[in-house]
Amino acid sequence: MRPFGLCVPLARGLGLSLIIALAGFASGGGIARADVRPNILWLSAEDISPDRVGCYGAPSHTPRIDSLAASGIRFDRAYSTAPVCAPSRSSIITGMYASSLGSLPMRCRATPPPFVVGFPRLLQDSGYWCSNNSKTDYNLDQTRFDAGWNESGGKAHWRNRQDPTQPFFAVFNFGVCHESGLFDSKRKAFRQVPAAGRIDPTTVRVPPYYPDTPAVRDDLARRLELAALVDLDVGRLLDQLAADGLADDTIVVFWGDHGEGIPRGKRALTELGLGVPLIVHVPPKFAGLATLVPGTVQTLPATTPLLVDLLDLGPTMLDLAGVTAPPWMEGRSFLGPQAVPADERRYVVGVRDRMDELEGLGRSLVDRDYRYVRNFLPWVPGDDLPDFAAGVAITRELRAAAAAGTLPPGAEWFARPWRPAEELYDLAHDPDEIMNLAAGEPTGDVAAALERLRNDLFAWMRDTRDTGVLPEALLRREAAAAGSEWAVFHPGGLAGQDDPAADMAAAARHAALLEVMAAAGEPGDVGRFAAAATRGDPAARFWAACGAGWSGVRGGGGSAVAATDLLTPLANDDDVVVAATVGRWLMNLSAVEAAGDWTADHAAGARRAGLAALARSLGTQDPDERHAVMAALAAVGPLAADLRERVEAVTIPERYPAALQARFLQGL
Repeated sequence: MRPFGLCVPLARGLGLSLIIALAGFASGGGIARADVRPNILWLSAEDISPDRVGCYGAPSHTPRIDSLAASGIRFDRAYSTAPVCAPSRSSIITGMYASSLGSLPMRCRATPPPFVVGFPRLLQDSGYWCSNNSKTDYNLDQTRFDAGWNESGGKAHWRNRQDPTQPFFAVFNFGVCHESGLFDSKRKAFRQVPAAGRIDPTTVRVPPYYPDTPAVRDDLARRLELAALVDLDVGRLLDQLAADGLADDTIVVFWGDHGEGIPRGKRALTELGLGVPLIVHVPPKFAGLATLVPGTVQTLPATTPLLVDLLDLGPTMLDLAGVTAPPWMEGRSFLGPQAVPADERRYVVGVRDRMDELEGLGRSLVDRDYRYVRNFLPWVPGDDLPDFAAGVAITRELRAAAAAGTLPPGAEWFARPWRPAEELYDLAHDPDEIMNLAAGEPTGDVAAALERLRNDLFAWMRDTRDTGVLPEALLRREAAAAGSEWAVFHPGGLAGQDDPAADMAAAARHAALLEVMAAAGEPGDVGRFAAAATRGDPAARFWAACGAGWSGVRGGGGSAVAATDLLTPLANDDDVVVAATVGRWLMNLSAVEAAGDWTADHAAGARRAGLAALARSLGTQDPDERHAVMAALAAVGPLAADLRERVEAVTIPERYPAALQARFLQGL
């Protein structure tokens, strides 16, 4: 199913043949004639947001990138599907949501269904030479995934194709602007910044969500200088294209894989984390392909507020090459004969899950005016940055200010012990996303927007059968039985026709899990989770445990008693993930101060049951379950100090569970 429940554009029928003919293409088989097909050059930059590029209004020195916008199309509302590289690239290479493929948690190795290939494979099959230089960070098991490259590696280049007349699709990835470019070990790179690209830190704007310190200013200035280094790389490739006499035959696309590589950018469901630069240069020879609306050729240069998702890049490249996108792709063309018009692009979805070792689960939906965010794990604190992010000075400055109690009002998000279940921001009047309009009791237009976007998000999650309803360890376990993560909720195949009964059952299960998952983060009484806590589905018991525990911790008193009564029997759950989660919440309940019906005896009982559940869970040999157990221990910290020796005795070969083990032990 294509996202948003929209119909396939009319251009796929008779209208498409007419448009292709007008553009100089052959319509037979949906593939253009080789002698008139454009080359396509992708220039991909890591960890960069639009406000670091000159043509978007930044004070950075990016003349070569700006020249592409000056003769092409600049997209002002382009977004990555995920705010970190691997899940974003998983969506880009497949044209499918990482949340559909189960490839959303950072550095996972999801199994793609057998029919899913990289869109370059479809280009290659139609006659293109496809080269990738050189990132292949797809979050997919690459022994079972065909990305479609003729050549991939540090030396891959269009120049390596044997037939110089063969059309090519060539990708070059620029890592100089990666988050790690701000690490102290990478500072030598700034020696290469041209004089015109130097930025005085005293002149940069410090957004209200950071403390205004010299170190913060220095990092913000360096981010602008890194953009100047990207521009040098862009210029080098454009010069090579011109030297080969191919500039007039090549569509050039410049884009960023996700937003800015600094806190509240990368890994965050914000404008800074999801917004990306996207520029498409179409040479005059292929001006007929500059179609934002079917049947209408765009006058160039142009800027557009069209809502675009990087998920759409693959289908768009296929469209420009005259190749019909397969029905399993969830992305849709935004430029070319089959471009989906603006009125059918009401919103763009952003998704996130675990980031490196740390838990997280959120979804975001942005439309013309607002950004809506749903935090499904509201108990995760504001500082949810993994160990890797500590290499950035802004991270260290935020942590120092939080510890000292000196965060400015706009930066208090970083010190919050928990986050709201819902957030809503008016992007026109609050571009920094400081004022959460979902707080309190919204009225009028705000209340209407909140309800509309909430409903749209949940409808999208149901329609795409978002795999986030399953905890990661359970998802991997079920995927091993189903054949892929996608197949867990699609047992009837693409349209459910292979086994309609199984498909309907999977849809019903998904909807039921989504309901209890959503309730887990909302305020309310513990009794709501009693039925789910006794279901045969371990995922339902997991979310029931989270919801009951969170309600008990926040409510205290009678709520804490009710939560403990519900959770204690689940401490003996046969499923390790459920048992570890129950142990976590019982340990958190044990720290609730005695008040009303909640007594010291209740707290002691919760502690005993919680320690026992966590201790039993430590025996698992499954890597994904081990991650869940270590995440539970890291979340309770010193409350589980009695388990120090047992935790120390566990040998963990996997990177992220080992990092959580170290966090727990270091925090004691």
